[in-house]
Amino acid sequence: MKATAAALLRQAVRDQHGNETFEKSLGRVVRQEHGTFEDYMGLIARVRKRAERDGQGLVAAARALAAEGAD
Repeated sequence: MKATAAALLRQAVRDQHGNETFEKSLGRVVRQEHGTFEDYMGLIARVRKRAERDGQGLVAAARALAAEGAD
């Protein structure tokens, strides 16, 4: 996969459809970048952990991780 984790998270937030969960958006973005299911699982685990830690939703957590560089 050529894209960085931060770039994938930013793209998933930006490209999320109105009726789509963040998880589905991230999965679509990872597949578009030829990532594996393991890549997806690693990213979503990091996002969920951050969301739980900060008491935020997944989108806010993904934005925070992307802003930090997430790699």
